[in-house]
Amino acid sequence: MDRYLIKTKRKKEDKEIRHIPSTSGLKQSTIHSLKRVVVVEDIKRLKSKLVLPNQSKSVMIESLKALGMKIPSKEVLQSTKIGHTVKRLKQHSDEDIAREAKRVYIKWKDFFLEGKNRPPIEVKCDKKSETFRSKGKALLAESLTVEEDHVLVDAIERETFHQHKQLFSSEYRRTLRTIVLKLKHNPDLRQKVLDGQISVEMLVKDFKKR
Repeated sequence: MDRYLIKTKRKKEDKEIRHIPSTSGLKQSTIHSLKRVVVVEDIKRLKSKLVLPNQSKSVMIESLKALGMKIPSKEVLQSTKIGHTVKRLKQHSDEDIAREAKRVYIKWKDFFLEGKNRPPIEVKCDKKSETFRSKGKALLAESLTVEEDHVLVDAIERETFHQHKQLFSSEYRRTLRTIVLKLKHNPDLRQKVLDGQISVEMLVKDFKKR
């Protein structure tokens, strides 16, 4: 039967068409990397870092740089009061922190002065999750022996939520439960967290459940 088959040479063009360039060097954009997509939870978390007493210089500058990559709407600036926080930090005693705060403030101010206040895409946590998170904050406040509106309570809960990819998952709940128990039954740990000797980021990382 082979004698009825006519074998032809494969054209060079066919090989070239089949060649698909590798995309391994490309990085996929995420919702967090888009300037006009504002995750309100991120704004609140960064604010909690900036208002925390005894916060380290590196964390404050890192948080300000992260804020500078976003342009929240006027409504978000007002509801979260992040604008007031950044404005106040322009007068910070540390020149580097003050300089970074000024850079963010000027960037946001220029954006709105140019009339570019287009409504951004805002991503918010659903009400059910917020209710459960509020209960977690109440437990944290009790374990720290502070009021629920204490900035440290807010910072710990938001950092826990952040390290679990902003998902109200079983891992998030287990981590928060562990932190509450450790703070409640370990006075030495509790005092170090209150005094800022142990950072919020390190506290959550040490007790993070996977």
